[in-house]
Amino acid sequence: MGDMQDSIDKFEQFFKTKKYYGRLLEIAKEYPDKRSVLVDFADIDKSFPDLADDLLLNPEEALRQAHDAISEIDLPIDVENLSINIRLHNLPKANTVVLRDIRSDHLDRLISIEGIVKNAAEVRPKALKVTFECPECKTNMVLPQFTKNMISPSQCDNFECARRGRFKIINETLIDSQILKVQEPPESMFGGEQPSELYVHLADDLVSPSERKKVMPGNRVQLVGSLKKVPIPSRSGVQTVNYDFYLEVNHVNPTEQEFEEINLSDEDIEAIKKFSKDPKVYEKLIASIAPSIKGNEPIKEGILLQLVGGVRKQHPDGTIIRGNIHIFIVGDPAVGKSQILRYVAGLAPKGRFVSGKKASGVGLTAAVVRDEFSGGWTLEAGALILANNGVVSVDEFDKMSDDDRSAMLEAMEQGTISIAKAGIVTTLRANTSVLAAANPKYGRFDVYKPLYEQIDLSPVILSRFDLKFTSRDLPGLERDTDLSEHVLNAIISPKTIEPELSAEFIQKYISYARRVDPKMTEKAKELIQHFYVSWRGKYRDDDDNGGVVPLTPRQLEAMVRLSEASARIRLADKVSLNDAKRATKLIEQSLRDLGTDPETGKIDIDRMEAGTSSVQRSRINTILTIIDELSKEHGPNIKIDDVLIESANRGLDNLKTLELISKLKSKGDLFEPRQGILKKP
Repeated sequence: MGDMQDSIDKFEQFFKTKKYYGRLLEIAKEYPDKRSVLVDFADIDKSFPDLADDLLLNPEEALRQAHDAISEIDLPIDVENLSINIRLHNLPKANTVVLRDIRSDHLDRLISIEGIVKNAAEVRPKALKVTFECPECKTNMVLPQFTKNMISPSQCDNFECARRGRFKIINETLIDSQILKVQEPPESMFGGEQPSELYVHLADDLVSPSERKKVMPGNRVQLVGSLKKVPIPSRSGVQTVNYDFYLEVNHVNPTEQEFEEINLSDEDIEAIKKFSKDPKVYEKLIASIAPSIKGNEPIKEGILLQLVGGVRKQHPDGTIIRGNIHIFIVGDPAVGKSQILRYVAGLAPKGRFVSGKKASGVGLTAAVVRDEFSGGWTLEAGALILANNGVVSVDEFDKMSDDDRSAMLEAMEQGTISIAKAGIVTTLRANTSVLAAANPKYGRFDVYKPLYEQIDLSPVILSRFDLKFTSRDLPGLERDTDLSEHVLNAIISPKTIEPELSAEFIQKYISYARRVDPKMTEKAKELIQHFYVSWRGKYRDDDDNGGVVPLTPRQLEAMVRLSEASARIRLADKVSLNDAKRATKLIEQSLRDLGTDPETGKIDIDRMEAGTSSVQRSRINTILTIIDELSKEHGPNIKIDDVLIESANRGLDNLKTLELISKLKSKGDLFEPRQGILKKP
């Protein structure tokens, strides 16, 4: 008893120091909205090493003593039922444990862990204190509840009664609580290992509305708490000798922030504003994006604008106009696509890198899984949710199945993911930009073949990308000399490719730029409109246009987003004419890269997104018309030779006609019941 009182007295001395007494006063003024005092463990260790040891070895008892000490401090503010929580942070490195290294030795010890919140159950009430009544003498007994299972009195506190058995619950003091599943971060894993996971329990103000955003799925957090065990029941419900670990959390510290949450000092803001006035602000930022990769300036410029993003808008009818910019890159092997994607995922505070070979639809969006701890169903966030307000880099996008890619459509257009499974009906935020890369089927990209023949991507998913680029490995003396010089320097002397701007400064600059809300000026609007209308009318009077459509309203929206992002780079509150020019230049580059029809030299958006150019579509219609006409004359079975003769009469080359017939057969619009004969289904 003496040792306990001695500890309480020491805690009282500690909390009466100027630093912590001031914090207690502040809490008393704002109570109950604020009811936790944050304590630096190093301060306790410095003043009272024995108390620090007690907290590490027996945290529950030591924290109760600290709580009792605070209750004995006479504060000048009279607050009814004042109960202040003690939250500890900055534990010694020796008490920071990697998830996969947690063992039985850590049970009932205070430890610190770091991980990524994988899923979160609903906030539920939990009993903090329970009042029991003896049915014989009506004596009341109040028992604090510190464990998962309810603690009941073993006998009546009234010595004259001393009854044993069950006691009636007459009152409960409840607090809010929540169960999370935390997964170890990728950098702590070795190759081929599955990430370790741990259930954690949060209670009281740690799950208040203002604190819950710290533990949203996808957030990286550092948790301080006491390690506990819970029995693992068998399928029959019988308790086994096996246990699972869980962490009773004392403090939550988010270690990863969104762009908008990055803390900027006055010096940071001053440096950012000064840099924004640099006439070469764009060039310097672009050169600092993936500096180890030579060239690819248009792609890097697009990525810079993607990181900043446009302005998200909502119409009065609820329609959302996204501000996220999505980029698709297709190119030859060894041009640095994967390195660019990894760089961007590392630069964005909540960036995620996934490989299309190993990514599933639910892995990108969300899965409904059974919670082993509570027994209920919970949502497990996928990459698009984990990277909310960040960027997801998807490598080998072409290796994903159509179903898995389709799962991304809602997130890419609306910034949300709707779930209706296992009784859970909800909409999750996935305001995430997508940077995807793919390789052509046959190794190198062929400008003479349409995109659909080289990559298995549906027109629907392709149309969601604002910018589409090719990255090609084209031989050339000057280019090869520059590239080899850059690569060799990067290997021999890595410091020679150190960018002018650090990744930390770029993060801070983008964070500040994303807070700007630029408005479209009349001149910028007119330029974008003129670009759109003039390009749409390029082939309007061409008799042989075949219905060529150079661009669609999707590109119009993309130009607005890109021009807003360009204005944000300048920290400008208005979109200038030059911002609009930068946007139209990137759109034109994107269209010329993948939308140029080599047969006609015309830019045709259908060739890029629909898989069939307008000229091809016109020829297909001609062939189908010929088959219909021949069917009326000769019956349903038509000779291919007759189709070739009639097609030639109408100006179609035989080789092209055979290619299109083969395409119609592969799509099921025609079939060949026997050799040399065509028939419609």
